[in-house]
Amino acid sequence: MTLWLAYSTPDESLVLYTTDRRMVDTFAIGAPLQKATWEGKPRVRICHTTELSIFRVQKALKYWEMLGYEFESVYTDYTLTCGEPRYGEIIITLPEGNLTEHQMAATRIYTEKITGKIAKVKIFVYPKSGRKERVIEHEMGHALGWQHHKQKFHMMHPSWYLGGYDHAGLRK
Repeated sequence: MTLWLAYSTPDESLVLYTTDRRMVDTFAIGAPLQKATWEGKPRVRICHTTELSIFRVQKALKYWEMLGYEFESVYTDYTLTCGEPRYGEIIITLPEGNLTEHQMAATRIYTEKITGKIAKVKIFVYPKSGRKERVIEHEMGHALGWQHHKQKFHMMHPSWYLGGYDHAGLRK
């Protein structure tokens, strides 16, 4: 016999619990939420210390371009001062000690006070995590203003293990 319990959380996710632990799943109610957008096309700068190739980052950008998003350029920065994003830029750099042991990457968005548009973004990722499937794609989603969406197999799912390439609701 299986016992089910369902409830909605404040972030509008429907969580289903069962006595059979193999059947626990999470479903989102509603569409993904985009908190902010860019005014123009952002540039993408990769700090060489992340050890991410341009090819790997371009693959992540192609996922979002398929959904209608545009990027100005992507390049690797080999300078020692790489680390702070410039206006209109997404920078990919090493973490500054702000990742927990359970995080693969994190994204910090800076918005303009008056317009609320995204001004610049900083993606923190370790080399090992950046090479994993979907990690950079997911963080680029945050860089485009998307929040987590707890639909199993969705690109913006907060858990890498439960995420996937589903892009429902993310098209520009």
